[in-house]
Amino acid sequence: MITRNSVWKYLDNGSNQSTQWQSSNYNDSNWASGNSELGYGDGGETTTVSYGSDANNKYITTYFRKSFVVADPTLYSSLSLSLIRDDGVVVYLNGSEIYRSNMPAGTINYQTLAPVAIGGADESTFLQSTISPNLLVTGNNQLAVEIHQSAITSSDISFDLELLGQNTAPTAAVTRGPYLRMGNESSMTVRWRTDVPTNSQLRFGTLQGSLTSTVDDQTVITDHEIRVSGLQAKTKYYYSIGTTTQVMAGNDTNHFFITSPIARPSDFYRFWVLGDSGTATASARAVRDAYLSFNGSTYTNLVLMLGDNAYQSGTDAEYQAAVFDMYPTVLRQTPLWTTIGNHDTAQSSTPPSSLPYFQMFTLPTGTEGGGVASGTEKYYSFNYGNVHFVCLDSMTSNRSSTSPMLNWLREDLAQNSRPWLVAFWHHPPYTKGSHNSDTEAELIEMRTNVLPILELWGVDLVISGHSHSYERSYFIDGHYGNSTTFNNAMKKMPGGGRENIDGAYRKSYLSPHLANQGAVYAVAGSSGQISGGSLNHPAMFISLNNLGSMVIDVQNDRMNAKFLRENGTVADYFSIIKANPTAASTAIRGTVRSSNGSEMANVRLTITSPSGATRSAISSSFGTFQFDAVAIGETYVISANAKGYTFASRILTVDDELADLEIIAVPQVGYQPPTSRDSKRSFIKMVKTHPVQSGQL
Repeated sequence: MITRNSVWKYLDNGSNQSTQWQSSNYNDSNWASGNSELGYGDGGETTTVSYGSDANNKYITTYFRKSFVVADPTLYSSLSLSLIRDDGVVVYLNGSEIYRSNMPAGTINYQTLAPVAIGGADESTFLQSTISPNLLVTGNNQLAVEIHQSAITSSDISFDLELLGQNTAPTAAVTRGPYLRMGNESSMTVRWRTDVPTNSQLRFGTLQGSLTSTVDDQTVITDHEIRVSGLQAKTKYYYSIGTTTQVMAGNDTNHFFITSPIARPSDFYRFWVLGDSGTATASARAVRDAYLSFNGSTYTNLVLMLGDNAYQSGTDAEYQAAVFDMYPTVLRQTPLWTTIGNHDTAQSSTPPSSLPYFQMFTLPTGTEGGGVASGTEKYYSFNYGNVHFVCLDSMTSNRSSTSPMLNWLREDLAQNSRPWLVAFWHHPPYTKGSHNSDTEAELIEMRTNVLPILELWGVDLVISGHSHSYERSYFIDGHYGNSTTFNNAMKKMPGGGRENIDGAYRKSYLSPHLANQGAVYAVAGSSGQISGGSLNHPAMFISLNNLGSMVIDVQNDRMNAKFLRENGTVADYFSIIKANPTAASTAIRGTVRSSNGSEMANVRLTITSPSGATRSAISSSFGTFQFDAVAIGETYVISANAKGYTFASRILTVDDELADLEIIAVPQVGYQPPTSRDSKRSFIKMVKTHPVQSGQL
C-alpha cells in the first residue's frame, strides 16, 4: 500500500492545522512534497524539512500526508504498520487515529511536546504495529501523520513509513499472559496479548473440560481484557482465552482462578510479596524458584509487587522479560496487585498516561476492590477476606498531608471494617540500605505525612521496596522523625515477634480501628538484586543484605510473616496475634487440698465473672474441679465453702498459659483435718474450647 522511501506531501511552517488536515477531503495541493526519509539533523534524510528561522525556537509539529488506493478492503484481515519517528508521532487513517507513539494521552495540538527525546539507534529503528483494516474504504484512502519534537531546541526529526495489507487471516498466537487482575468475591479481570489483532472470548466454568459460560468482545485488538462478573465467592473457576472461533490457551488444570472469600476469620490466605524484582536476571529467577519450592501445592491468594517491577525504565519489553516471562504460571492463577516505583516511570515524577505500567495493568479507580473510589490507578485499596489492603503512590502523587491521595486515604480507612490492615508502596519510611530514609524526600514525606494516618487507624503491616535489602522493624508506633530520634519507648512490645523465642506481637481485635497499638514495617526490596548499605536503622529488629521475598499467611487472629531467601531458607519470621472480638474460651482445672496436703472431696466452689455472674462446682473424690467456658483475658474470683474449713478467695486473670493454682482449706479452731494421702501439687491448665462473649460464664 505504502512503501518505504515513498513520496509524501508535507507542511513545515509551524502552523496550527487543527484537525481538518487529517481528513480525506482536505486540500493539500499547496503542500511541498519529497521522498522519505524526511527530516533534518540526522544526516540520513532524503528530503530536508524546515524547522523555521530560529534554531532555539524550532517548530514543534511537522505534518505529512499520503494517499493510496484500495480496490477491495474486504480482502485484508489486518494492516502492518512500520515507521521511524523522532520524537513523537500520531497516525490517522481516513481521519481517525490508528497509532500513537511517544505522545501523551488526550487531545494533541500543534504545541504538544513529545514526552521523551528519541536518540541513538532508536532514531533509525522501524517500530512495528498491527492495525485493524476496518477504516479502509474502496478507492482513495488517506494516511496523515504528525511528528512532534520533544523540545523547541531539539536537534533533529526523522520520519519514514511503510503500510502493508495482510490478505490472509493468520492463526493468532498468545504472546503475553493470560494474567489476572482486580479479583474480588464476584469478579475477575483476565488479560492477554496476541501477535495479530483478533476479537476476544473468555470461556469459564467450575469444571475443567466443561467451560459453559462465555464473555465476548468483538473489538479487533492485540491487547485483550475481559471482565467477568456474577461469580461465586471462594470458588475455583477454570478458563480458556481466545477468539470466537479459536481457543488459544486454557481449558486445562493450569488455567484457573479462585475468587476472593468473604470475610471469614477461619479461612487461610497466603500472600507473596516481591520488591524491586524487575531485573529479569538469575537472581530474580532464584527468588522465584525458592518460593515455588517452599509453597508447593498451597494456593497463592495474592501477589504484591512493590515497585521497580521492570528495570531500567519500565518499557513494555522490560515488563515482558521481568514480569510476564518470569512468573507466567503464578500470574495466570493468582491476581497481581502492583505499586509504581521510580524505575517503572523512567525516574519521572510526572509520567504520561501512556506509560506501559498504566496500559498493561488494570487497577481499581472506583469501588471494584471494596474500598473507597480513588479516581486513579496510582493509588487504591481492596479487600481480601478479612484483610484490607491500601496501595499508595510514593513516586508520582502529591505526598503532602492535605493532598488528594492522603485525603482519600483518611476516607478509605474510616470506612474499613476488616480487622487486618496492610499498606504497601515503593519508598520505605525507614531504611538504611541502598537508600537512606533520613535524607531522601519521598521517604521522609511518606514517613511524616502518611504514617500518622495509618497508625491512627490501626495499621498492622507496612511493606515497601526501593532499598535492595531486607529490613524488618520492631513492633513500633509514633516514629516520624529521622533515625536519631528513635527510642525504646516507641517499641510497643520488645523482641522480634518470634513466638518460639520471645513471643508473638499482640494487639487488640476489639475494633479494627483501635489506634496506635503498633505495627511492623518491612523493606523487602531484594527480590531481584542486593545493594548493601549500612543496614543499621535503629527501628529495625533485623537487617539483611540477602536476596529473597516475603511470604505472609493470615488465618483467624494470626498473621505469620517470613522472609524467604533465594536458597530456600527462612532468614526471618514474626507473628502478630489479635485477641478475638469473641474471646477464646478456656477451661480452668484445679485441686482443693487441706493445709496438710490431702485432696478434699465435696467442696463447693463458686466462680464469679467480671459481670457478677456466678457458677458452682463440687470437687471430686480426688479433690479436682473444673470450670468450662471462661474468657481469656478476663479476671475471675474463685471461692470455696466446706464445713469446718476456711478458704481464701483466689483472684485469677485468665490467659492461655499453664498456671499453678490450688484451693487450700484451713481447718477452723477445734476441727481436726484428715491425714494426707498425697502431697503432690496440682496445676490448672488453660485449654481453649469454644468462643464465648467477653465476661460470659
